[in-house]
Amino acid sequence: MRKIISSLFIVLFLVSCSDYLNEDNKSGITNEEFYKTEVGFTTMVTASYNSLRTVYGGTPWLQCAGTDMYQRERGTGNKAIMEYEQLYATDSYVKTFYQNVYSAIQVTNMALKYIDLPTVTEAKRTTWKAELTFLRAFYHFILVEQFGGICISKEATTAPRMDMPRSSLADSYAFIISEMEAALPNLGTELAKVNKTVANHYLAKVYLTRGWDLKQSADFDKAKTYATAAIAGKGITIPFETLWSPTNENNDEVIFAVQYDAKSIASTTSGNNQQSLFGPYLGGSELKHKYMSTVLYPSWNLHVFYGENDARYDATFMTTIYDQYFHYYDATKDKSKMLIRAYYPRVWGRDYTDADLTAWKAAHPTQIASNIKYYPFKYDEVAYRAAYELDFCTPVIKKFDSPATSAIFDQNCSTRDIVLARRAETYFLYAEACIGLNDFANAEVNVQKVLDRPGNAKDGNKLAPNLSIAAAGSQSDALNAYLIESAKEFAGEYLRWPELRRTGKLKEFCGKYNYDIKKVGVDVAFKGLDGQDKIYRPIPQDAIDLNEAEIVQNPGYVAK
Repeated sequence: MRKIISSLFIVLFLVSCSDYLNEDNKSGITNEEFYKTEVGFTTMVTASYNSLRTVYGGTPWLQCAGTDMYQRERGTGNKAIMEYEQLYATDSYVKTFYQNVYSAIQVTNMALKYIDLPTVTEAKRTTWKAELTFLRAFYHFILVEQFGGICISKEATTAPRMDMPRSSLADSYAFIISEMEAALPNLGTELAKVNKTVANHYLAKVYLTRGWDLKQSADFDKAKTYATAAIAGKGITIPFETLWSPTNENNDEVIFAVQYDAKSIASTTSGNNQQSLFGPYLGGSELKHKYMSTVLYPSWNLHVFYGENDARYDATFMTTIYDQYFHYYDATKDKSKMLIRAYYPRVWGRDYTDADLTAWKAAHPTQIASNIKYYPFKYDEVAYRAAYELDFCTPVIKKFDSPATSAIFDQNCSTRDIVLARRAETYFLYAEACIGLNDFANAEVNVQKVLDRPGNAKDGNKLAPNLSIAAAGSQSDALNAYLIESAKEFAGEYLRWPELRRTGKLKEFCGKYNYDIKKVGVDVAFKGLDGQDKIYRPIPQDAIDLNEAEIVQNPGYVAK
């Protein structure tokens, strides 16, 4: 008999759950005895949060790949996720994400099963229950973003489920919203945990996503209400470079993050890989630069989106690599005296010339390393990509750098938190809801509040959007301008694919801005074997085959 997520999924979920929940239970006592204690039950709460690391600690293929902002790495790369044409229901990256998220749901369900056991104050129990209820809804939501209607799992599973129907998209949203709204009043305000601000932010996002998906304008009003509650009158006050400083984690603008620190990981190579994802290889360990996995190259168009006066460009990209990459963060070193190993010059609106280079060398006579890598930005995309097979070929994103682990040459050594939500995004969600309501002027006002961050404009003046949202002649044009502003603000953050999908701009932006997809042909890339476009990810074929319930595959996909 077929069993949904049975020997392939549910068993794996239970193994993961057991690993988490029995980690500190060495005495052989029963679950009921262990989880009656506050210490014992805390392990279950911690496990529910730690599942975020499983979901987000690896390469965020489903959050970032196959968009306008990131191109395929050198060589063939992961063409299925990056270009869609070869994306099938058997894809291993899709299956891993699906499995990891359902595993996280199962861990959280087990915690909720035992919520009445621990001997704690009712206030603490109530807060824990609210946090767990939100996390379970959150995990369901990130599945909905990728797959549409999903199998809702709200019971702790101690045996394989044989029949697990897929809920409609409307019912999936109804479950998520009801759970988040039920949790909201009982959440606390403690930072680095699910709190009221987190819940308000994600309720804004869920309502916004449902508004686009189900074409319900009332949802855009609800999104604005929850976004306003999450913002709570707070502005955008931290300069962009300071916002992303390795010494400024969990700052006032961070809403929700996957938490890491050196004391909480098993080894120095069991952190996350966010710092290594966005850019080319920077050489071997002997060069003492950070280890790049070379999986996602920031696109030529992402560079072009930034204007000359936008200080976020230099705050996002490492445009000068000194003698050792992480020397950039060493306040004891005088950068004016350090050797320069890689340089990515750019002048705006034209190509960098030999005369420009001569002048730069004259200004840095003692800093030019003998092995310097020099790759100026080119305004011709084909010419700029000519060096893509080479190390150092483009500037890497530096926002997520982990200098504390600079001596470790490993892709997974970062102990920086992975920021999942911050206040700037809440302003953008409000603005997007305004676009959904055809209120373009108010949308631009709220985007501008983010652009007016202190220090964003190099000359100190107001940083204007590249394209005016307010002057857009249609909702589509307003979304185009909005999405370009979003790309610049959130480069490297795990937001882009769901954002393009929910706004209905995925295929359009890939066809316009993704070099690799343009080469294939956007209609060829997105067209499935059933003749329909691949707008959602495929439900993993194993999850369909092992389910006695009738599960309809997403449009565009059939078994390979």
